[in-house]
Amino acid sequence: MAQKEIPCYLFVGMLESGKTKFIQETMEDPQFDSGDKTLLLICEEGEEEYEEDLLARAKAKIVTVEDPEELTKEFLQEVEDKYHPERVIFECNGMYPVSKMEALNVPDGWGLIQEITTVDASTFDVYIANMKSLFVEMVRNADMVLFNRCTEDMP
Repeated sequence: MAQKEIPCYLFVGMLESGKTKFIQETMEDPQFDSGDKTLLLICEEGEEEYEEDLLARAKAKIVTVEDPEELTKEFLQEVEDKYHPERVIFECNGMYPVSKMEALNVPDGWGLIQEITTVDASTFDVYIANMKSLFVEMVRNADMVLFNRCTEDMP
């Protein structure tokens, strides 16, 4: 019998770029909400927290990872055995190299299918001026780059 593929989504962006809010909105979207059990692997703790009622409705469990180096194949297999996810969402701060997240040694059947980068437009010029290499790495393989917090006076 063929093993079921577990789709993985990588959401990355600098602190306060809107990742958690965007993930919550995505999970509420009827086109994304297929009823699958979702595992949220949170690799940073930002200001925004996930709403408990949304997690319950979305059949989602959160596992917080203090250090992305903990994301070993053995750890991920333990999490899969415990929660039996049908899809996985990684939320990761852009200060951790995205290339390491893309190269994770994941359990058999897991597959990265989408990378999304969120950008706070109000701080974009500071990041691009001071951390260009980190920013470029975040967007290099992104399937979507979402600029939020835009105002009409921004170029």
